[in-house]
Amino acid sequence: MRSPSDVHIGDFVHLDDMFLRVQDMRAAGTAAQRVLIFDGHPPWVMRESTITYRPIELA
Repeated sequence: MRSPSDVHIGDFVHLDDMFLRVQDMRAAGTAAQRVLIFDGHPPWVMRESTITYRPIELA
């Protein structure tokens, strides 16, 4: 679970029974809300903590 202020571009967010990769994001008034932009899915306003996954970065 991540809060809107902790989500990064490239994270995967559980939405509509799918994990969608965040392509871009915008502020939605406060740090407690973000507009998440996906490829092939309408933008979504994240207002509360949501299940997310962050890809592992290999060094």
